[in-house]
Amino acid sequence: MKLESAPLVGPRIRSLKRYREILATFSRYGFSELLYSLDLNRFLDPVRSKPVDPDELSRRSRPERLRLALQELGSTFIKLGQLLASRPDLLPLDYIEELHKLEDEVPAEPFDLIEQQLEAELGRPVAELFADFQRKPLAAGSIAQIHRATLSSGEQVVIKIRRPRLRQRMEVDLEIVENLAALAEEHLDSWAVHKPSRLAAQLKDKLLRETDFVMEMANIDRFRHHMGNAEMLVIPHTYPELSSPGVLTMDFIDGVKPTRVEDVVKLGCEPKQVAENLANLVMGQIFAHGFFHADPHAGNVMVLEDNRIAFIDFGLMGSLGRDVRENFADLLYAIAIRDERSAVRALIRLTDPDQRPDRQALEVDVADFMTLHFYRPIKHMRIGRLLHDLVEKTTRHGLSIPMELLILVKAVATLESLVRVLDPEFNLVEEMRGHVAGARLGRYRPARLFETVRESGAGLFSILRDLPAEVQHFLRSLEKGRARIALEHHGLGPLTRTLDQVSNRIAFAIVLAALIVGSSLIMHAGIPPHWHGIPVIGLAGFVIAGLMGMWLLYSILRHGRM
Repeated sequence: MKLESAPLVGPRIRSLKRYREILATFSRYGFSELLYSLDLNRFLDPVRSKPVDPDELSRRSRPERLRLALQELGSTFIKLGQLLASRPDLLPLDYIEELHKLEDEVPAEPFDLIEQQLEAELGRPVAELFADFQRKPLAAGSIAQIHRATLSSGEQVVIKIRRPRLRQRMEVDLEIVENLAALAEEHLDSWAVHKPSRLAAQLKDKLLRETDFVMEMANIDRFRHHMGNAEMLVIPHTYPELSSPGVLTMDFIDGVKPTRVEDVVKLGCEPKQVAENLANLVMGQIFAHGFFHADPHAGNVMVLEDNRIAFIDFGLMGSLGRDVRENFADLLYAIAIRDERSAVRALIRLTDPDQRPDRQALEVDVADFMTLHFYRPIKHMRIGRLLHDLVEKTTRHGLSIPMELLILVKAVATLESLVRVLDPEFNLVEEMRGHVAGARLGRYRPARLFETVRESGAGLFSILRDLPAEVQHFLRSLEKGRARIALEHHGLGPLTRTLDQVSNRIAFAIVLAALIVGSSLIMHAGIPPHWHGIPVIGLAGFVIAGLMGMWLLYSILRHGRM
């Protein structure tokens, strides 16, 4: 159903039925006041919007009700909730912790539909593509489900198959989310500062990338380029000829989940060593290469023999530029040595350069933050909570944290939770020290200094090379009258208004004086017509001059300046 009759929700929304279903779900879980604030109450279905059991609602917290609503709305909203769980700049900690509980396990699609999807994507029957294909999935997530198969050459592989019609459903849902974000920006002053429309666009881009398995295959290739030589890491190989935007085929990894500590021990591995290997691998990805696995939870990590680690899902990756990595390392170092001024400088370098906070107030908050987290035994530190609190304090001062840095915060927090399952005494803060020092010292290595000089020299040469042509172009434009110089001044408004006022009064006074002088000459000359022997024109001039004089006097007295 099209929305020509509902301009409020925008012309890009394709399904009013789905729109109403989403609104009804939020209403049933106790968010009807928000819908009224967005002026969406007229779209609510009275029957489907009836709240769930009021007693049950009263027992559940608001963050828990949000999680349940997102869970009920399906794949798009589950993934959006998981992405929002990486945004401590937007949501309080209790919401973040609750959204981390969103389950990605959903019922599997019937095999017939999966088979049709696979054949449509690869263009050949399943029997021709694989020597054996297991009908029962290994796992079923909100975006795809995983099946195991054997190639004709004998290799064991897994096939990740996107759910049928998922992309179309997601596009409809994301259009609705973008519309709701635009309404929030318009109607909710407290959210306008976060620019919900821009946030919705960022989340949409992240989510659609996660559903594109060609992009995931490229992520694996890039990950192998950076990390292929790591001794304790296993990276699955992909099969491009058996992959497409909706299908990804890669090696089957036979290992155990790191959260099953007993199985890790049975495999002959040492949990403490596995935790250390996993932490070192992720820290190396972040600080050495800037391309890292952004969701290292137990479902995406496998433990293999000899304490090796394998990552098996590369849909959500993070990417940090070199300058961001070094500034982040500077921030962590400044916090570790309790230097609030250096920490604030690093924070500002990591945020939007157009923003200028109250540095003194920010330094006070950062000092309080250090007191809270660093004057305690190091074994009690939680780097995930530490980074979350830091982001919260930063956004409180109006600074905007780049989304990729927020994804890094989530990745570190997820990693910390995982390694503490393997080793409850594991200290990620200590493990990060060497990587932070390496990132900070890296800028002083001869090769890096030479690269910096080379880049600066190349930029300067480019400017000098183009300068004569640019000057010549400007002179020609000036000669032909096409060049214009615009000067813009700031802070001179009061002076300009005062000058205008003075000039207007002087002109007014000159006209007034001319009237008086002219009327006097007419009166003296006795120019007709006369009224009771008095020249009418001269008399009219004196009356007008008198009125103008009174108006000028009133204007001066009204502004309090004689």
